Order: sequence, then structure tokens, then C-alpha cells
Amino acid sequence: MKLFRAVVLMTLSTCAAAYICAHPPRASAQPLGPESILPSPILDDDFFGWPPNVADFAAGEIIRSREVTLRAFPNPLVPHRAHQIMVRSNDSKDRPVPVTATVLVPAAEWTAPGSRPVIAYNMPIDSLGARCTPSYKMLHDWQTLDLDIPPVLSLFLAKNYAVLVPDHEGPRMAYSAGRMAGHAVLDSIRGVKRLPGLGLSDSPVVATGYSGGAIATGWAAQLQPTYAPDVALAGAAAGGTPADFGLLRRTMNGQIGSGVYLSAVLGLTREYPEMLTLANPLGVLLATSPLRDQCIVALAPAGIASIPAELLAAAPDPFSSATARTVVAENRMGALTPATPVLLYHGSSRVFLGDEWIPEEGVIALQQEWCRGGGNVTYAPQIGEHLTAAVFALPEVVRWIDERLAGVPAPMGCP
Repeated sequence: MKLFRAVVLMTLSTCAAAYICAHPPRASAQPLGPESILPSPILDDDFFGWPPNVADFAAGEIIRSREVTLRAFPNPLVPHRAHQIMVRSNDSKDRPVPVTATVLVPAAEWTAPGSRPVIAYNMPIDSLGARCTPSYKMLHDWQTLDLDIPPVLSLFLAKNYAVLVPDHEGPRMAYSAGRMAGHAVLDSIRGVKRLPGLGLSDSPVVATGYSGGAIATGWAAQLQPTYAPDVALAGAAAGGTPADFGLLRRTMNGQIGSGVYLSAVLGLTREYPEMLTLANPLGVLLATSPLRDQCIVALAPAGIASIPAELLAAAPDPFSSATARTVVAENRMGALTPATPVLLYHGSSRVFLGDEWIPEEGVIALQQEWCRGGGNVTYAPQIGEHLTAAVFALPEVVRWIDERLAGVPAPMGCP
């Protein structure tokens, strides 16, 4: 394994160096942050371009919108109309940024009492490239099965719910940046409620997501009372939740999950560019190479090399630096308490197997912290590890969502 790791490092270094020599850095096309580690901009669809006047809009205000026909499987399985919006949002440091989202509305009429419910479905994007974001892939790619895990979008549409899919990593594809993701979800909900012709302005909304999508869901839930008190959430269901990035060092860094872990480190660095000072030349080389434009299907297999973050750092223990500690603390869930009922579910060794990547202790601690703050948080341990737990939990999660959208009061989940 040590020999294999050395070969991988040598290969990555050679490829990255060749790329940088062939593609010298250009003048920045986007404000904020070193351009060298940002994803390459989307050039074949002007809708995703960064407008120059984002700051002129209020949070959640629609900058542009369009009706589209989605081509990616399995989105066309249920007849629907689809719209894409770009809204003003705010990044992790409260600077104005544009955020895109897609809303799918079933063609069938809503015949139940009240307005058609909306599911704010936060897909586990877990990627670094701009073309990996859901709105682009649903329109330009042939499939979204790598994002729709488990594939529930068509299930929600079949229930006649509208489904809002926020591009919650933001314009910099800041994977694992919690505050950016929470803002993106809440401002996307604001935007879709303002979009004329859909009849969703008074719709109840439940936010849900698994793994990387749980980051967006949990942060949206805890930010809503202060950041978006005008956005009423009927509930939030988050599974496989990476509540504390600091815990992942033990379970993912330098192990089979290191491809995803290092991608999350780069995603955080895009929102907190001060973290670049922690990288050694090899780390900078890799962060500015074509890896910065890859999707989860390419990034996750890189974990077979089990490369630890320490090999890419300028100091023996980058995690002990003041910069790293501050960034990890700022992206840990729990400091704010959701006002909406929350369902947390997780692969548990107390049931069978257990989540090998995301420690269950972090989710249990999150429930306890939110409960101490006065929240209503149910924890539902599940059979399975990280991937299979999402499937085994599906009947319970969907039933919980159905009840919240029907106005059934959530049972008290706090002990």
C-alpha cells in the first residue's frame, strides 16, 4: 500500500504539473478567493454565469429564471414542468453570491386541501466541478443517479409533491461548507415561492437530504430562525449527517474515504481561502489541477490510495493550527437550534453494522445539543452502513415527511 500510495502521488504530481504548465492562471473572472482553486466556469450555458450585480438583489430575490426540459434519467419518469432559477444568496462569510436551483412540478393537479407541498431535496453533490451541480446535470447530462441517492426524486414527484433541488454547494462548489449550503437552501425556497405561475407561494416545505445533502439540510434547519424567519419549514429530515467535520479525521483521513475527505477539505478552502497557507507545494499543485473540476464518481475512487491530508500540508499536524480549528468549529452543526421538527437517521452499530465513515456519535451529540436548545429532534438509528442505511431508512423517512406535509404534529423526539 505504501508503494501504491507513492506511485499515485507521483502520478498526480506529474499530471498536475503538466496541466499547470499548459494552462497558466488567468485573470479572475469571479470575485473573491484565489481563482486557481475555484472550479472552471460553465461556458456552454450562460444561465450559470456570475452576474455582475448580485449585490443589488435581496437575499432570495430571483435574478433570472427559465422553463426547461430535463433530459437526465430518472427525472422524466413522472410528467412534470421544470423551471430553473438563480437567486441572490450569501456565502459562508455573508458576501453576496448567486445560487441556482431547479424546481419540478408534477403535471397532475393537486386535489388535496391547501397548496401543493414542496420537498426541498438536497442531493448529496459531494463534488468539486461546476458541471457536477444538479441543475446543470439534470439539463445537460444523461443521468443523475450519482446524485439522487437513494433515487427518491421521482418518488416525491409520484406523490404529486413539487420538488426543489438547490445547487447548495454554491457557485464555488464549496463542498462541506455548511453555512453556504444552508443559505443556498433557504434562499432557493424564497425564490421558488416568488416564481409566478407555479402556485407554490403558500406551500408547506420539508427539507431533506442524505450525507452531503444532510449538511445542507441540517444547516438550513438551524439557520432558518435567524437567517430566514420568513421561510417556514414544516420539518427537516437529515440522514448520514456529517455534523462535525473534526470527527471525520479518524474515520476518513488516510483511509478508503480519503478521496471524498480531501475533496471536502478543498471545498472548505474555497470558502475559507486562508486555509491555503496550510498546504505544501504538492497540496497546492493538486488543488489547482484538473481534480478541482471532478465529480464524485471520479473523486471517491481516489480514496483507494488512502492519502492523508498530512502529506499535502506544510506542517506535520495541520489540524492543530488556529486556522483549521476555526474553520472546523464554524462548520460544526449544533450552535443554533432549529425551530422546525427534525428527523435524524443514521446507520447504527447498535442496530446492525453502522456507518463506517460518518461517526454516529456526532449525530447523537447533535440531537442532544439541539434538544438542550429547545428543539424537537427525533433520532432514528438504522440497519446498515453509510450507503445501505439510506435505503433501509426510506420507508420511515418518507412516512415522517408525509405526515409533516399533511400538518400532522411531530411527536416529541427529545428525551
